[in-house]
Amino acid sequence: MSDAASDGGSRTFTDVIFDLGGVVLRWEPQRAYEQVMPAEEVGGFMDEICFNEWNRRHDAGHDWDEGEAELISRLPHRREAIEAYRRYFDQTITGMVPGTGAIIAELQQAGIRQVALTNWSADLFHPTRRRFGLLNRFAGIVVSGEEGIAKPDPRLFSIVLERYDIDPASAIFIDDNQHNCDTAKGLGLEVINFTGADQARQRLVDLGLLGERADVPGPIFHIAKRKQWEAAKEHGNYIWSTRRVTLETQGFVHCSSAEQVLPVRTRSYSDLADDELVVLQLDPAALSAPVIMEADPSSGEQYPHLYGELVPSEVSAELPITAFAGAVL
Repeated sequence: MSDAASDGGSRTFTDVIFDLGGVVLRWEPQRAYEQVMPAEEVGGFMDEICFNEWNRRHDAGHDWDEGEAELISRLPHRREAIEAYRRYFDQTITGMVPGTGAIIAELQQAGIRQVALTNWSADLFHPTRRRFGLLNRFAGIVVSGEEGIAKPDPRLFSIVLERYDIDPASAIFIDDNQHNCDTAKGLGLEVINFTGADQARQRLVDLGLLGERADVPGPIFHIAKRKQWEAAKEHGNYIWSTRRVTLETQGFVHCSSAEQVLPVRTRSYSDLADDELVVLQLDPAALSAPVIMEADPSSGEQYPHLYGELVPSEVSAELPITAFAGAVL
């Protein structure tokens, strides 16, 4: 069981239950349909098929083949569009919600157990779970499509409470859907109706689970392959955490102090020439994403982790790896 946090009153909290879509991961269902029709036509099509109701049936365990076949039988001329949602589903999950990953990391450091409760088709959830390493931080994930019940049905909440032996009076539920929050509140959970990571974190501070976020002294540094960094500056999208590991896979961008740059280079980039690398200097106080100090699981050494995208315009300097030759190890 986890450590406990008190709200300063009569309640002591041991668990936080997270919704996923819209809280941990960005979900934009229209992206799938934009692969087969002009963007301006997507809204009308989703209204035509009553997308929210149709999708919720699959979240509650309805078979996808049957669901598509039923809709196609009514709208045979829309077959390609109807099949597009499942075919292009990976493009509807457009990344991690800014700031939530840092909250998950901080709660983990505070000893608070975290689980997830999500409305999601079982078939579509499994690839997403493999794609995002941040989901591995949860002690467990209850998926509506696997249970055959969807939120806000209280029976789905009962499953997560019973499966992980959670006392509702000691748990906080975070969701961006008011109906789901209402059900959770009715079952005795403390509720945070999520509108953004800053708002959710402040409420967790108010409830006693977290303190004010500690400042990370700067500068901090990130080693990048020069070709990948040049491509990122051209296209505005840097996808890497460290060598061969993406931000999505890791959940954060790995950074270092000045003294850690050369040891990291030795461990992960020793086969590359100096001119194949660039060291990006960052000021934690000037970044749009939070930086959290975390221990390396193998060595216990503390490293700064950037919980969000590394934005090219936020890099304060690009340095050669040789600039760290005199760093104290």
